[in-house]
Amino acid sequence: MQTVHAIDMPGAYPGMVADSGLVQDTISRLAEDAAGARAGTFVVPGTDAEQQAVAPTTAAEITDGDGLGVVIYDASKEPARTAVAAAAGNEYDVEDMLPVYGKGRIWVLCDAAATIVANTPCFVRFAQISTPAGILGAFREDVDTADAAALPGAFFRSAHRDVVFQGDTYRIALVEISVPTA
Repeated sequence: MQTVHAIDMPGAYPGMVADSGLVQDTISRLAEDAAGARAGTFVVPGTDAEQQAVAPTTAAEITDGDGLGVVIYDASKEPARTAVAAAAGNEYDVEDMLPVYGKGRIWVLCDAAATIVANTPCFVRFAQISTPAGILGAFREDVDTADAAALPGAFFRSAHRDVVFQGDTYRIALVEISVPTA
């Protein structure tokens, strides 16, 4: 049951595909992490590289060109069912099928304190920080004292903006991404 209603819906949400351009590449993988996965974050191959995806935990997983792409937001999907996924704010539970966007333009989740400038390279968080809370796989503008790595083939196409969706505030930016086809 929906309990929050907005008069002015945001123009975008983390993980929303930005347009229906002709050049797009989407694959599917199962969420491997017990906490599931969050829309708008970057994922890499999991333990079973052909079937699973997880948030990156090392710089090499981002920079080596083997990353999968950004988890797409699916408005028709039921909310996370497990307590651990819901507590993490993730839309997908463990073993849920993740739609992963590898080529095109998509709105991504950015670190809450990120200062994104249009037409600049993207960096992806691989190490957890606590203040302000950094989300693994979230995007930012720099390496943040070696907690994020540059993502080859990805550029911010907009500055950051803060959007409110169902009572939560998200910092988002438009990214053009082109990872190798998995």
